[in-house]
Amino acid sequence: MAPNLEVKLPRGTFLRDPLVLSSGCWAFPDKAGRLTDLKTIGGAVTKGLTPQARPGNPGKRLLQLPTGWMNSNGLQNPGLEAFTEEVLPQLFEAGFGFFVNVVGETVEEYAELVRRVDSAAARLAPADTAGQGHGLLGFEINMSCPNVKHGAKFATDPGLLGETIAACRAQTQRLMSAKLSPNVTEMRVYAEAAARAGADAVTISNTWNSVFIDTKTRQSYFHRPSAGMSGAAVRPIVLYHVWKTHQALPELPIFASGGVVDSDSAIQYLLAGASVVQIGSGLFSDPQLPAKVQAGLIEYLEEQGESSVADIVGTYKTET
Repeated sequence: MAPNLEVKLPRGTFLRDPLVLSSGCWAFPDKAGRLTDLKTIGGAVTKGLTPQARPGNPGKRLLQLPTGWMNSNGLQNPGLEAFTEEVLPQLFEAGFGFFVNVVGETVEEYAELVRRVDSAAARLAPADTAGQGHGLLGFEINMSCPNVKHGAKFATDPGLLGETIAACRAQTQRLMSAKLSPNVTEMRVYAEAAARAGADAVTISNTWNSVFIDTKTRQSYFHRPSAGMSGAAVRPIVLYHVWKTHQALPELPIFASGGVVDSDSAIQYLLAGASVVQIGSGLFSDPQLPAKVQAGLIEYLEEQGESSVADIVGTYKTET
């Protein structure tokens, strides 16, 4: 019998497997499903949703480096009204599981985004399907976008972070994961603040603050002076934060995000304590990556004699 890849999360949320596509690294509806059958994995996180439509940052937005990727997208999205009226119905019709990533500039904006999306989802699908692994699975509260002005202020102030999560919690009974910033000294502090305020999980983590200077012009390669770094180079550091956070808060589910380029990458995150593993910029180099990671995970579980993916979560051996 094949190993069981199913993941059970708080509030009755169910994932077919622990693999979820990261926010901002896949397109819907134009390209969704062409290369990855999203019904065969845990699901996907939408691109960050803001109250008003955003065109994104001007100029260059993506740079491939030997160590990963830098991006300066700037939260391009259609805005709340167009999302709820046009995109959300298509997401439900597509039949896979998805989380909606929301980004505000004030506590009130975060709460209103959650309220409006939750309400629209209830009209589109009166029966909650999160327990079946499809439809709206929950929200990712994006506290930490590095590519907009003041984008990380909510994730670097535990008090403000907690206030924001509490305000969002009051607007929905669906699962919420707080997407944390890696640009802090001790991520555990912020994970604890999120959990106390009502977050069901944390996403570790967003991209890292980074700079790339064009030496000919002495200016940034991007329109903004700094950007976000992702890819294989950041994985050992994110892995450290996942491990330390799981040690401190073993009951809190972690969505790990950063540098998954093969099945071994994903398995390391599970061993460190992640319940869910997000696949992001690795898709740029290999659009078939989710299927390969899933196959590698099954092979690993079989080799290790494990019957379920849940059995390996947090089993990193630190004693020699």
